[in-house]
Amino acid sequence: MAAHRTSSDSSGDGALGIIAGRGLLPVQLARACQRNGRDCFIIGLEGEADSAIEDFAHEWATLGQFAHIGDRLLAAGCAELVVIGAIKRPDLGAVSFDEGGLWFLDWVSKQTLAADAAGNRGDDALLRGVVAYFEHRQLPVIAPEAVLASLLAPEGAQTNHAHNAHFDDITRARLVAQEIGRLDIGQSVIVCRGLVLGVEGPEGTDALLQRVGQLPEGLRGTPQQRAGVLAKFPKPQQERRIDLPTLGVPTIEGAAAANLAGIVYEAGGALFDDAEAMAARAEELGLFLVGMAAL
Repeated sequence: MAAHRTSSDSSGDGALGIIAGRGLLPVQLARACQRNGRDCFIIGLEGEADSAIEDFAHEWATLGQFAHIGDRLLAAGCAELVVIGAIKRPDLGAVSFDEGGLWFLDWVSKQTLAADAAGNRGDDALLRGVVAYFEHRQLPVIAPEAVLASLLAPEGAQTNHAHNAHFDDITRARLVAQEIGRLDIGQSVIVCRGLVLGVEGPEGTDALLQRVGQLPEGLRGTPQQRAGVLAKFPKPQQERRIDLPTLGVPTIEGAAAANLAGIVYEAGGALFDDAEAMAARAEELGLFLVGMAAL
C-alpha cells in the first residue's frame, strides 16, 4: 500500500474536531466549545448524526471516507479530535473505503489473528483502528470528558427508588457484563431474579431492551411490580477515549417499557447525554439509576 501523507501540525491550541454519530452528545460538545470560545468542526456521519450539527461548522461524510475526513479536519485547523455518538455496526463488505479507509482495514487485519478478523470479530479492534488512523494523521484522539467533564456518569443513586432489594441481580449482571465485555461481545446485560434475559450484541442497548420487553412478564416483571436490572459497563480492555457506554433518556424509557426495576452503570465509566433529564425521567417512571465502582 502506498504511504499515506500525514500532517506535521500537532498543536493542541487549534480547533476541536468532532466525528459525530447518533444522539445529543456531539452537539453538546460543540456547544461547550462555543461557550469556551474554542472553534470546532464537525464531521457528521451520513445516516447517523443528527441534523442539529448543521448549526455549527460541519461537513457530512460516509463511514469509509477516512482520508477525506482527516483532510477536512486538518484543513479546518483541528488539533484534537473527539469521536462520539452511537454508530450502527456496519457491514464492512458493503462500505466504500477511500485510501485512508484501506489503511484502517490493513491496520485492523494486522492486529488480529484470523484472516477475516475485520468483518467477524467484535468492535474493539475496529475502534482501536479508528484511533490509530487519525493519530497517524496527527489528530490526537481525546476523551469527550476532557472537553465537557459533566458528560461523565456520576457516582451513587440518582433517584429515590431503592435498589438494595435487587442486590443479587445487580451483582450477577455486573459479573456477566464484565465477562461479555472481556470477550468483546457487548457492554450491556439484563438479569432478572438471577436469570440472564439478554446480552447486548451488535444491535445495541435500545434493541436489547426492546427484545427483553417482548418476553413473557413472568420472566421479567410487571408495571405494578418491576423486576430485573440493566447493567451497562465498559469492557475491561476498553479504549476509553472512544465508545464509552452511553445512556440517555431513551435508555430509561426502554428499561421502564421492559418493566425493569432499574439501571446500574460504572461511575466515571459511562457518558450521560443529559444527567438531569435522565434522573428526572427515571424518578417519574419508578426506576433506580445507580453509579457503581468498577469491579
